[in-house]
Amino acid sequence: MEGDNKLVNLIDDWEVLADYAGDKLGFYQLLGSDGEIEVRVQTGRLGFKKEFAKGDDPELLTILDVCKKRCYIQISEHLRDEDFFK
Repeated sequence: MEGDNKLVNLIDDWEVLADYAGDKLGFYQLLGSDGEIEVRVQTGRLGFKKEFAKGDDPELLTILDVCKKRCYIQISEHLRDEDFFK
């Protein structure tokens, strides 16, 4: 299983990822848990994730704006290849 060994390198600074991304293809995901919102963004092998207490947090809105302007693809969930078609 080739995909099982691939890693995403997480970074803590959103600006580093935004600068690194340039015109690269990117993906993002929003997850909700216990009233908090977690955003995850990946481009290449770099990833960023952070939890926010509110959906109107200025940093969260900035991150989502960048994702939308760069046409990043929003991921709703993930499945194994063999489970996609039944």
